[in-house]
Amino acid sequence: MARHDAEMFCRFVYSPDLSYEALLTLEAALKVELAAVLGEGGGEFIHFEETGDALRVQCVFAGYDEDVFHALCEKIAPLTDGRAETCMLFVDKDLQLLHVYALHDGAWRECCVGLPVPGLLTGAGAGKEPMTGTTPAAKAR
Repeated sequence: MARHDAEMFCRFVYSPDLSYEALLTLEAALKVELAAVLGEGGGEFIHFEETGDALRVQCVFAGYDEDVFHALCEKIAPLTDGRAETCMLFVDKDLQLLHVYALHDGAWRECCVGLPVPGLLTGAGAGKEPMTGTTPAAKAR
């Protein structure tokens, strides 16, 4: 059975200056290019969802690999040429890390978030210390 340790969510937003016809043409081209780039990068089960003013993309990857995410950003960034921009979210399915990328005008930025370990059981399995203390937003409910 195949194992997929990472899931990617992406949302392309289109410029309001695009005509309806130009948007449809751009969207069709984006889908072809993204399918190729994501597939070459190891993405599987690539799903597109058109929402009118945006294009959602979702797929899975065998591993959670920041180098792969960076390579994808390098290939996808040129598609953000002022007519569209995007954010990409990569989720570690073991819920240890999140990588978020913002791409626009041919460039990209990155943010990585390490998720807190809820307790000893999860911490022992991941080799991490459990979350300590509580804050108003982190109290158990």
